[in-house]
Formats: sequence, structure tokens, C-alpha cells
Amino acid sequence: MFLSNVTPEAAPRVRRLGIWGGICGVIALLLLINNTALFPVVQQILVHQRVTLTNNTDTFVQWLFPTPAIYKVVTVYNITNTDEVSAGGKPKLEAMGPYYYREYRERIKVEEVYDVELWFSEKKWYEFDWNATNQDRPKGAPPLDPFKDTFVTMNLGYIGVAYNLTVSEGDQIHIDEILAIIAAQFEKDLSIFMTRTVNEVIYGYTDKFLEIVSITRPDVPSKVQVVSNMSERDMGTTSIIRNGRKDVTELGQYTQWQGYSSLPFWKTPEANTINGTEGLFFRPFLKKGDEVTTFVDDLFRANPMEWVGEEEVRTIPTYKYRIPDYIMKNATHNPLNDGFYAYGPDGMMNLTSCVMAPVFASKPSFMDAEPWLLEDVEGLPPVNKTTMDTNIWVNPLTGVLVKAKKQLQINLMISQNVIFPGFAGLRQDRPRYIPVGQIIETGGLDDQLVKQFHDKVFRPQLILVVVVWTVFGIFNCACLGLFVQMLIVAGANQKTPDRVPIIPRDDAFDEGARSEKENVYEVPIAGDVSTEGAENVYQSI
Repeated sequence: MFLSNVTPEAAPRVRRLGIWGGICGVIALLLLINNTALFPVVQQILVHQRVTLTNNTDTFVQWLFPTPAIYKVVTVYNITNTDEVSAGGKPKLEAMGPYYYREYRERIKVEEVYDVELWFSEKKWYEFDWNATNQDRPKGAPPLDPFKDTFVTMNLGYIGVAYNLTVSEGDQIHIDEILAIIAAQFEKDLSIFMTRTVNEVIYGYTDKFLEIVSITRPDVPSKVQVVSNMSERDMGTTSIIRNGRKDVTELGQYTQWQGYSSLPFWKTPEANTINGTEGLFFRPFLKKGDEVTTFVDDLFRANPMEWVGEEEVRTIPTYKYRIPDYIMKNATHNPLNDGFYAYGPDGMMNLTSCVMAPVFASKPSFMDAEPWLLEDVEGLPPVNKTTMDTNIWVNPLTGVLVKAKKQLQINLMISQNVIFPGFAGLRQDRPRYIPVGQIIETGGLDDQLVKQFHDKVFRPQLILVVVVWTVFGIFNCACLGLFVQMLIVAGANQKTPDRVPIIPRDDAFDEGARSEKENVYEVPIAGDVSTEGAENVYQSI
């Protein structure tokens, strides 16, 4: 219909313009489909190339020699009323700190196996940071020095031996032997309290009492420590993680930790399963509501983290995660925690089977735990759910950890024990959980890594988007231009209707009017009337 009004000479040109306009329209449509459907595929390929733990990728280099500053910030609690506590009274605590320790890691003996796994050993150690610790000290206050500052706390070694031998069945022979040792050498000096430096309590000391106990109980270590520092086990055993080369959803997942393919500490196979990442990165392409799992070596277990919401951290979009409430419930309220010996109050993680002492981990100030735990002590800061929770912030596109703040309070359980000296006067109705200290682990991307993240992750994504939409726009403009040109050509080359003169009838004019040529009118005539015929009609009048 459209071409029927175009001259035969112009019709082929209009037809060609229409064909090219249609081709440009199809290409533009395909580009639109690519932008909405194929673009995510290209994006996944680009991210996959960046995040897998293979030679020369940024993630591999950062994993091999981590550069972000990770700090363990330690606050310890000095017990100021030991006599009252020995008689069953409420402990009064005095906070000391915080002390900043910088964490360093180095992977050694790294091998790629079967293109899917990395086998490695690890050096991990902590160095005290004097400047970070003392830069905000009040004027005139003495500097904090963990190698010199001492405080009174519970005697971890002695309480651990007393607890384990008391709850063990068929161990009367060992109890008698140890009591003989106590009577001969330690009864006058041995106490449920001890005075140690901050560094000794956190990173370890050799206990003389445990050295002698180990003569009859070789399985009892003579060294007591809350945090492992430059552990020989770290460097002498092999850990295995997935490199994500073949399945990026397995990126960084542990399959073996420090020589263990299954943990030996817990009650059930499910609890002893090793999974999760070390927390520096997770699988990419996370979605809202997804859980992520970290393997927390300080707690000797995998720890799921639940999705909280979206936040922008240092110009990088992130998902925020926290420890879910069900993880902190006891076995009565969450039967799955039976595998972790969760037989204490809600809000406590039982580490007794891991450290051979009645040590329980909680959130700071017993947050989200049973209220009587906080009421049982004096001197802890008030609960603040905004600042005291453990949170991590992860970029959902790459799975890279952008920021972390992990908070943990270490508590020692004490209860009455009539067998060992020093325990007889303790409270009878229920155990008491006394905080030893609080450890906050902070870390994340520094300025250089934030810039690198933008340059190597966001910039290629932006360039890809700009290129796709630019080409899409060009073809749209070309399509529109060809269509407009087609209209112009068609409009300029339409057929012109023929015109012929029409002579008024004889009875419509008088004699004078018929002789006046100006009374001749022209009107369009439908159909194919030739000009020659019209002239003959005019001449005949």
C-alpha cells in the first residue's frame, strides 16, 4: 500500500531503505536482548577470571600474602575481689585495655592438585602494635604494655584439670595421683586464681602444675593459651581448600583443616564436618537471603552467617551478615547443637572438648544470652546490640570481604568441687561463668585495595555496559535515520494526480459569458484521462 503511492523510479530506493532499516532494528533488538540476557553471562566470565584461586589472579595473590590490616583487639578483666568469689560471691571486674595485635599470615608449601584444590601450610602470628594501642590514651595515663601489665583472673590450667578429672568416669586412680602431687608440692600455693601478664594469658604460658600432671597424664598439655600464636601445628600440617576453577560456588571451601578431614572435638559427624571458608572471601554472585559459612579456627567449628541487609561500605555495595540466633541456643532449644555439647545456658558456645578446660565463648557482655549470666558479674559494659554484634560485609558480585568485625568474649565456668582445694566455697546451686577477656577481630579492604577493586572489577563492568549501550544506541539511531530518509524519499516521489479542463454547460451561461475564457474551470478527474482528449473537448466549444 505504501509503495503504491510512490513513483516506479523511486520505489526500489524506498524498498532498500526499508530493508536496511529493518536490519538495523533487528540488530538493535538483539543488542537489547544481549544486554538483558547475555550481559550477565559475560559478567560472570569476567568475575570468574578475577576471583578464582589460580596463578596471577588478584584473589590468589591476596590469599597467598594477605595485605589488609587485620587486628585482634584484646580487653582483659581483672578480678578485684578474689576472697568474695572464693566464698561464693559475685565477681567484680575491672577492664584493662584495649591491646592491639596485628595479624600476619603467609601460605607456605602451596600446591595445586587436580586443578580443583590448593594444598598448603600456614604461618600465622600476631605482633603487638604499640602505636595503635596507645595513640588514644588519656593525657598522663601510663602506656599499655601487655608484656608488663598483669591482672588477676581464673587459673585456667588448674580449673581445667579439676573439671576434666571430676567429670571423667573411672579416673579415680589419676585423681588420687594428682592429689598426692598437690599435697606434696602445691597445696599451700595452688589457687583457683592466678596473676599473669596480658600476653601470657592470651597467647600462652607454661604451667608448672600442668608439667607435673602431664607425667601421669601425657594427654594433658603443659601450655595454656587462649589464642594460638605461630603454632607449630599450623606450619607442620596440611590444609586443603577448593580453588573455584571448575566450580566457582566452591571457592575457598575447606575440605581439610590442619591435617583434619573431619574434626575430632565434637559429638556427631555433622558437627565435626569441615566446611566454610576462612572468611576473606566467599562464592561470588550472592543473592539476597543467602547464608555464607565461615570456618572459625578460634572456635574449632564452621559458623553460618545470616543475611541482614544491604549497605555501601567505602563506596562498594555489600551484603551485611550476622551470627544467627539459633547458633547460640543450647541443645534443649536447638537439638542440632547437641553435637556441640551445648548443654549450658542459651548464648554460650561450649569449647571444653577443644581446649580441655571449661571454657565457653559468648558475645560481649553476654549479649543474646540468658539474662542471669550478666547479672552474675559486675563491671561489664552494658549491652549494645548495634556495636557488640559480630558482622561481616561482603560484596555480592565477587564474594570479597570488604569489612569485618568479629566479637567474642571468653568465659571460664567454675562450680563447687569438694575434691580439689579452693573449690569448696563456691556457689552450689549453679555454675558461674566468669569473663576472662574480650577479643574483637577487625579487618577489611584498605585504600589501595578499594582502588584496585574499582579499577579491576567495577571499571571493566562499566566499560562493558557503556560499549553495549553505545552500540545499541548507534543502531537505534541508524534505524531511525533510515526510516526518516525513507519517508522523505517516498514523500518527494509520490505520483501527481492528472488535471483536465471542465467546460460549463450551455444552459448555465448566457451568450456573453460563453465567449469569456476566464469562465473555464479545472477540477481533478478520477481515472486515466489524457491531456490530448481534454484539448479536443476545449476546441469543440
